[in-house]
Amino acid sequence: MLWNAKVCIPHRGFLLLFCTALLFGCRKPDEDLGLDLLPGEELGLSFDTVPIRAFSFPDSAIRTSGLSRNLVGSYSDPDFGTLRASTVVQLRLTTNNIGQGLEVIGLVPDSIVLALAYETPSYGYGNLHPQVFTVHELTEDLSVDSLYHSDDFPQVASEDLVAEHASLLTPEPFTSPEIGGVTALPQLRIRLKESLARRFLSAFNTPDLVDNTAFLTFFKGLQVGVENGTQAPYQGGVLYFNTQSSASKVTVYYKDTLSSDPQLPRVLDLAISSNSVRYTTVERDRTQAVMLVQALSDTSALAPSTYVQALGGLRTAIRFPELEVRTAEGKALSKAELVVPVSGVFYPSYGPPAQLFVFRKGSAGGDVFLPDQLQGIQAIGGNYDAATNAYVFNITRYVQGVFSGTFTNGGLELASGSAGVSVNRVVLCGPQHPTTPMQLQLTFTTY
Repeated sequence: MLWNAKVCIPHRGFLLLFCTALLFGCRKPDEDLGLDLLPGEELGLSFDTVPIRAFSFPDSAIRTSGLSRNLVGSYSDPDFGTLRASTVVQLRLTTNNIGQGLEVIGLVPDSIVLALAYETPSYGYGNLHPQVFTVHELTEDLSVDSLYHSDDFPQVASEDLVAEHASLLTPEPFTSPEIGGVTALPQLRIRLKESLARRFLSAFNTPDLVDNTAFLTFFKGLQVGVENGTQAPYQGGVLYFNTQSSASKVTVYYKDTLSSDPQLPRVLDLAISSNSVRYTTVERDRTQAVMLVQALSDTSALAPSTYVQALGGLRTAIRFPELEVRTAEGKALSKAELVVPVSGVFYPSYGPPAQLFVFRKGSAGGDVFLPDQLQGIQAIGGNYDAATNAYVFNITRYVQGVFSGTFTNGGLELASGSAGVSVNRVVLCGPQHPTTPMQLQLTFTTY
């Protein structure tokens, strides 16, 4: 089939119109387009920062009972001083009526071991240096209906229950020991005195081991800690243990010499479980942290650095004395970001918290989440960004609430995330830091 050639030739008038449009459509844009926008307000945006006053202060004791893990160990931190953590636990029977019908005289102990399963992969904070571990028996009753805090130091007996020459241990959180021919979870194993094993065996077939109510009157629990003496800077560490793991327990290894198989190894497990009272205590000595001591002694001084530490350690308070006057007629707040850089380079084993929380104070003086938090943690931010070495918080709703009078301009506080189950810490850049100061950055839209 042949096409009609006339159809393929545009009309002369249409061709002229097309060329005219093409010529004018390719003109360079006017050089003065947009000059009616004010300087710094490109696309209708303007930017501002707000003067900040910040200071560090000691946090109050924090609840540590009934949480996911417990802490033991000590280390020396040049920026924060020394810290020592201990764990307090109840032991519980795994079955009732232990030893019923047995002749106690035939029970002979082989050994007794306290095992604490490492929390993985976050096994601790600091270095895996050898430490001197201690174990003491509680002399006061604990209640699962009570809340325990980081400063609730229990009454304990003076005797250290760790066996002779068994207290100095090197943590090995990546090693799985073989126990009774079975590969077990990585754990710290502390050999205890044989006298404690004999005490448990002598309670067989007595009312003390009838049930857990009776047993907790007979044996109230343990405090596990360390006595490392003076430590050099960066020496030691705090270990994290999963005290809800079935591997965390006290095991008595023994034989029944009056049985039909007197050489058969036997075990009595005394469990540490989610039904046990479990909590962490902490002691601090900040005297060698000179810069921190100075910062805490005068909270009105200029702050090139501020401090945050978990486990009831330290918080950073932030005040915005001129925040209300930053709003103006003809502008609407588009974004408010609190940018908090980390000060300098940190020691690799003393990494900053993965997240910081920001609070305001409520009318009763307690911590209250910002309205920005109501949309979720990702909305407000506060995660540590290794690329920028900083924390950034989106607090737009809070600042807008201050502008509108919904919230009083009482300031904010920064606290460590995972505060009850870690000892992480961070030195932050304060408002007077010479190169990367803490800032509140405001973005406005003009209308």
